[in-house]
Amino acid sequence: MIQKAIQVHSLQKRFGEFEAVKKGNFEVQQGEIFSLLGPNGAGKSTTISMLSCLLQPSGGEAYVMGHSVVSEAQAVKASIGVVPQEIALYPDLSARENLTFWGKMYGLRSDALSKRVDEVLEIIGLADRQRDRVDKFSGGMKRRVNIGAALLHKPAVIIMDEPTVGIDPQSRRHILDNVKELNSQGMTVLYTTHYMEEAQELSDHIAIMDHGRLIAHGTNEELVKLVGQQTRIDLTVNVDPGGVLEA
Repeated sequence: MIQKAIQVHSLQKRFGEFEAVKKGNFEVQQGEIFSLLGPNGAGKSTTISMLSCLLQPSGGEAYVMGHSVVSEAQAVKASIGVVPQEIALYPDLSARENLTFWGKMYGLRSDALSKRVDEVLEIIGLADRQRDRVDKFSGGMKRRVNIGAALLHKPAVIIMDEPTVGIDPQSRRHILDNVKELNSQGMTVLYTTHYMEEAQELSDHIAIMDHGRLIAHGTNEELVKLVGQQTRIDLTVNVDPGGVLEA
């Protein structure tokens, strides 16, 4: 039985003389949420592009559900769903039509396809807007349809590349709750973000990237111990019956 959903061994990517990812090593256990945390340009998107077989590594190796990203790309792609940073939808189609299109791309047909589209629309909270054109949606709603497209074939692992960038707080909250719900159903999630609070809220383990290098990884508690916890002052405030605040 495969215990590790993702294994990364000295994974490296060069673009000419520029080393975008510098021999990273980490593992993601099945059924956990693992976050890659770092600023823009840290190498997060390049890393997940290699893991999803969109980029060939310059060195090292990685395995997704036991399949090599170097030599078994088709098997890797069959086991993952990818939510890219960019919206990968047809704006003049409805939410349902977009999901139906991508479902067909995954090989779903007929009643099975229609049933799965219904299920995904419920998951992303857009069943009541399924007939509306995507170009009428807010940025957050478009991102939710983007997530839905990655769920249609029931992947073992979902890879999400900064899915909450540039959206309103309500849509952000909905997406974070979606991630936790999917994980509670057994799905492994690899999540990239530059928001520390998202990584803290969601993750079983966090890897911090900067300038292409993995500089630390562990649980939230382990990372806090590693860098040292800052001094914190806790205040308890009571309100007496006369309305006066007492500390």
